[in-house]
Amino acid sequence: MASRTHDEIREQLAQHIAQLIADHGLEPGQARKRALESLSGGQRLPNSAIPDALDIDRALLEHLELFDPHHGQRLRRMRQVAIAMMRSIAPTPVLATGAVWKGIASQDAPIHLQAFPEDSKQLHFRLLDLGLDPEALSLRHFRTGKAIEALGVHWQGEAIMIAMYTPVDFRGALQPTHIGGQSLMNAAMCSHLKQNLGLKIRPAMPKAVTL
Repeated sequence: MASRTHDEIREQLAQHIAQLIADHGLEPGQARKRALESLSGGQRLPNSAIPDALDIDRALLEHLELFDPHHGQRLRRMRQVAIAMMRSIAPTPVLATGAVWKGIASQDAPIHLQAFPEDSKQLHFRLLDLGLDPEALSLRHFRTGKAIEALGVHWQGEAIMIAMYTPVDFRGALQPTHIGGQSLMNAAMCSHLKQNLGLKIRPAMPKAVTL
């Protein structure tokens, strides 16, 4: 461990975390903890040797492109289902986040949406009208980290998690640091939406996908 630079350790950790997520279905937090335990040798690593979320995203995308021949097809499918759900719960403002937005869809990744309804009960009723059975979940607020209400459904063969925010949160959610993904990935998502699904991206907010 001592013979390697912090950058080398950081890269190896990111690759190991990506492998655990893609091949073993671990959540990112679980994968990070296991990788640190496995590769640190019981030593406390400096912050400069620990990969951040963007490092892990890059490593995961590289891993999927190299070892998962179905990644592209799965991603297109998830994006189509995500947009179909966004349309189905309109006019509630809703953003696509997570795997479908970043373009990194491991086999067990759910579709993540952020909804900003005036009345969360109305959105719950809308899902019931679609013949779904929403499961009450809890997720972390993208800005404060506090627990917020979420609804989980299975629809068109995909698991969808809808985080429930307030309309006041909407502007903050449009920041790219909150919705994640590099500019290249954002461009790819927007291109997919416009070319394949016929959606328009609002010019005033080029990094946000909304209906």
